[in-house]
Amino acid sequence: MLILVACAVCLLILAGIVARRWKFQQPANFEIWLRQQRAIVDFTFAGLSPSDKEGKLLRRARANRRLVSAFGIDNSLTTSSVDVHDNFVKWSSKLISNPLRRWPVLFVIAESVLKHDVENAAAHRGGQILLADCVRCLCLIVVLVDAYDVNLDSISPDVILTITREINRQWLQSKCDPNVLRSDLLASSLRGLHLTKKLGAEESVSEDTPEEALGFIMPQYETLWRVVLLTFVTAYHRQARAEDIERGESVPDCLGYPQREKEALKLAKEGLRLYPSNKRIYRAATVGDEKQLVSADVEASHRNPGIWGADALKFRPERFDVLSKLQGQAYFPFSLSRHRCPAIAGFGDRMVTMLVVALGTALSPKTGKILFNNGQLDGNPEEPLPTGRDDMESWVLQLRDVSGP
Repeated sequence: MLILVACAVCLLILAGIVARRWKFQQPANFEIWLRQQRAIVDFTFAGLSPSDKEGKLLRRARANRRLVSAFGIDNSLTTSSVDVHDNFVKWSSKLISNPLRRWPVLFVIAESVLKHDVENAAAHRGGQILLADCVRCLCLIVVLVDAYDVNLDSISPDVILTITREINRQWLQSKCDPNVLRSDLLASSLRGLHLTKKLGAEESVSEDTPEEALGFIMPQYETLWRVVLLTFVTAYHRQARAEDIERGESVPDCLGYPQREKEALKLAKEGLRLYPSNKRIYRAATVGDEKQLVSADVEASHRNPGIWGADALKFRPERFDVLSKLQGQAYFPFSLSRHRCPAIAGFGDRMVTMLVVALGTALSPKTGKILFNNGQLDGNPEEPLPTGRDDMESWVLQLRDVSGP
């Protein structure tokens, strides 16, 4: 029996390796490979029953152990406790379904943040906006306003920049050293914000510790900024098409109204296809060895030309007019089964769409030109954008009609 289990684990590890070579596979093989990937995501690879919540949480927690060391967070992604998981999902679901949310208000806040960035760049940075910093700060501010109802005037841009850079630094370090120590600078910066969740007209809780705040913020913020940045650059600059720009013209007023928002949300759906928030989803291969992981390649599932066609690497929101059965199975940006992200109900698509359109409006090609500071990307508009967390640090938007220093 142990030999059979070991063989099964080896096959799944091999599947993770093969996933990195997806573009060389024939479509017929892809269907088998896709079933293997989905089995990793929904935990069926481990032979767990659908009701074994603790077993699933344990395998996910072991795969995410480095986040506990780096940030001290204790949420659904890092816990093996059913109670902690259920409580986190409860809070997240209440936030997502908040009846007081007003998308136009969040859009105006995003516009205000971006206007400040443009003015600051024109006055102090030779007309250059560092896109990674800009988008990370934008996403964090909107998340803080939405989740904690903070006053925008009370937020120091320097503090927000420090928090986003420290989160990014800690995340990258934890990839190299799973036992990386927590950042005192990150903790003190968060503590200074005095964050208190507000979920309704009267309901509130006590001020969050830095660890509690990170546990609540990061599942939103960390899944937003890369897909928002890459989708904005692609839709409004790299592969800009008039029909895609038109999709965003009804934003933000259409958001929250299913029939009116349908076309606009395809911007987010296609962005999440090309640039999934989690490029890979990891699970512990066994509960006894947290270093032995298996992974499902979400990015490969979303980009295989045998499923998505010859234009799989192109930004084409209209492909979501009608998905084939296999395309529907290959598209899982919010995970699968009972452990899907609560944002799958529409909140995630709306938030991505709102932020992308805000960026596209404020930082359009009329406002400035994107410079990648990379010979291949600057010289070839057909070159696919890199999607690594540290691949975008040198990207800038050079404002037009602004002289250099």
